[in-house]
Amino acid sequence: MIKIEYCGYHTHNPDQELIYRPFGTASYLFLLVLSPMRFHFADHTSTEASPGACILYEPGTYQHYQAEDRFFNSYVHFFCDKELVEQYNIQTNTLFYPANTEEIHWLLKKIYQEFLNRQPAYGEALMDLYVHQLLIQTAREQLHKKEPNEQYQNIYHEIVSIRGQMLNNCEQPWCINQLCKILNLGKSQFYKYYNAYFHCSPMDELIQARLQKACFLLTNEAITIKEAAYASGFQNINHFNRLFRKTFHCTPGEYRKGEIYFSEKACKNPKIPYDRDIGQF
Repeated sequence: MIKIEYCGYHTHNPDQELIYRPFGTASYLFLLVLSPMRFHFADHTSTEASPGACILYEPGTYQHYQAEDRFFNSYVHFFCDKELVEQYNIQTNTLFYPANTEEIHWLLKKIYQEFLNRQPAYGEALMDLYVHQLLIQTAREQLHKKEPNEQYQNIYHEIVSIRGQMLNNCEQPWCINQLCKILNLGKSQFYKYYNAYFHCSPMDELIQARLQKACFLLTNEAITIKEAAYASGFQNINHFNRLFRKTFHCTPGEYRKGEIYFSEKACKNPKIPYDRDIGQF
């Protein structure tokens, strides 16, 4: 079981405050940098960290960092067995720049909320779960480690924004040319960045969002299957039926009646091929 010692979310310390722990702490420290800081290491090297940098300090490790001006970060101190961290092959005691900072910050926020609430029922279990997710996300990010780059980070936030618009309004007729025009990117660049950030294609995500919306709409027996398909963004009912069966291993009608349960294979979020006959996602 992972135990939280202390944590902070959107923490402001005095400007230019110095943190100096030559012998570290007894716990692990995961730190997300939210303002420019300079980090010093035991080998007498130092480096400047831009907002969005992260580091996981091991227990008993030299900690020395200082804000260049405003001191602003989120963090969690936690206890756990060393073997638990090692199983994720996480590189510790070194700065890295995750592409998906929002996911990491969301997890730190949830840990902080549970830590403050101190709910006796399942609170400890939830914090344990969130730290596990944080370690998994860290391991994934380090597999695709990025260097700090202002243009790269700006593109990331722009793509996150348009991705949210697309998935929240999945019934609209989105197309690659439209997205590329909004972001001022070529198709190859767009696909490259999207896959690097989200580890999938925009087409797969959009179709999955449409199918999930269709599933929800099918619970309303006041509308027909065709109406549910159109309201979810599918303009061809045969295309919809084919994708639905391929994904969930049952027809929309069977799903509505509750006759078929999703198989284990269907729950693995399979890649759905782009139907070039439709001309859009």
